[in-house]
Amino acid sequence: MGDISDITVQKRTELRDNVLRLAVACPVERCNPVDCPLFPVRQMELEPRLQWFGTLSDNDLIYLNAYHFVCMKTKLELQAREKCGCQSPPC
Repeated sequence: MGDISDITVQKRTELRDNVLRLAVACPVERCNPVDCPLFPVRQMELEPRLQWFGTLSDNDLIYLNAYHFVCMKTKLELQAREKCGCQSPPC
């Protein structure tokens, strides 16, 4: 992604809120998958986690939100296929 220097305050707040929630646990699996870029962050105590969070740039926030959106979509599609017995999308 390119540099996003014109991000609005409202959008930045949304992105930060989402990353704060994602830093607790995977919203799909309700755990801490080792293949997630937030895996090490979720293992931190609260204070170091908040310090890490304070260092994130707008581009970091955008990347983490986009990564988790794609990951969540992929996991939910896989769960749906497994539930109905399909081998390939669309279900």
